[in-house]
Amino acid sequence: MAHDYDVSLKLLFRRSTGLVAQQLFGPGGVSEWVDVEQPKVNNPRVDLLARCADGLLRHVELETRNRPDTPRRAAEYYLGFHRLLNEDVEQVILFASRDELAMSPVFETRFMRYQFRILDIKSLDGEPLLASNDWGDNILALLTPVEQERVLCRVEQQLRRLKGEEQEDAANIFAIVSGIIGIEDAVTERITMIDIMENKIIGPAIRKGLAQGLAQGERDVVARLLTWKFGPLPGHVIEKLQNAAESDLRVWEQRLLKDNTLDEVFHS
Repeated sequence: MAHDYDVSLKLLFRRSTGLVAQQLFGPGGVSEWVDVEQPKVNNPRVDLLARCADGLLRHVELETRNRPDTPRRAAEYYLGFHRLLNEDVEQVILFASRDELAMSPVFETRFMRYQFRILDIKSLDGEPLLASNDWGDNILALLTPVEQERVLCRVEQQLRRLKGEEQEDAANIFAIVSGIIGIEDAVTERITMIDIMENKIIGPAIRKGLAQGLAQGERDVVARLLTWKFGPLPGHVIEKLQNAAESDLRVWEQRLLKDNTLDEVFHS
């Protein structure tokens, strides 16, 4: 699973130019991604190495857990880059975990000292990430102290705006990154609901039925979606649907896309 997180975060930052990306790679962004292999390092796989707009090389390693050997590995990477490229490389460890950071940004022995930077996502102000137009920032806000439901709603809004391959990539990254804080099942369910509403056949049919004000059709649509999400409906809910006004049905149809229980959907 840790490998899945690494792959997803690497893809996110190769697409994102938002606030977190600017903290990692500088405000000018990335000019070129640099692919190198370090055969002498125990773990030669480099997460992200970029030539940035200011001309500097920046190396970002992604960690989703505390690893005691991270400082030594960072020093090995730095020496490897310097040997291969004959340049200084600024290094940042991006710590994306719900655990408290317990790694040192320094590798030190009796005869050498090497220092790098660690950016703990939990330490970031999540509000600017939530407000950002960059969907990568929005997804990363999930790992900050911002209220979880607000982040989920914002990312859903962004996913509906995206199209094609970018929408698919963003949805997959969202689902995998949510696993870092243990909510991947809930996120996957919500993404599935977006897929239903965006489906070229089902989605327009649902929206057309609602727009035409066909009361029974609306009841059937809401009942099917409720059943799909929550399972067989109790009698009092079926009765409530049958006696509902069109305005109530529209409210419930919107709520069921984001609420997690029947009680939340039908609260007054």
